[in-house]
Amino acid sequence: MSDTSAYPREIRGLMIPLQADVSLLLPNAAVAEIIDFHGVAAMPDKPVWVAGETDWRQRRLSVVRFERLLGEPEMAKSPRQRIVVCHVLNPQARRPFVGIVAANIPRLVRIQESMLEGMPMPDNWRERPLRAALRLDGQAAVIPDLPALEYELEAVAPA
Repeated sequence: MSDTSAYPREIRGLMIPLQADVSLLLPNAAVAEIIDFHGVAAMPDKPVWVAGETDWRQRRLSVVRFERLLGEPEMAKSPRQRIVVCHVLNPQARRPFVGIVAANIPRLVRIQESMLEGMPMPDNWRERPLRAALRLDGQAAVIPDLPALEYELEAVAPA
């Protein structure tokens, strides 16, 4: 029997709302900052899931629309939209951060194992940069694979 006392009983995370009936779930440590949605310059000839680039802390930040990456329709513009700046968690990455458009202000959550329930991933999401699909207290969520997202972004919009 393994000793689980060294593991935290809960972790803190962020539920990042998308336009679809699903949210992204990330641990707090993966998020560098949440900023207003502003000044995103479109990048011509890029896939629909690449929203564009914006300035953030004296660097260009690539911004993606995750719901478009999942094949969902583009979210309606809203003054509550935000950009969640995430660490890509890959030390060899040419771009150490990526922005993800949130439909609304993300919310902090405390995650305990008892709150989680596995969920089958739709077939059209299987080739997407996702780690898992689940329900957190009954709400559908996906955990993005940030290194894979950075890899896909680098393939279509090199840093």
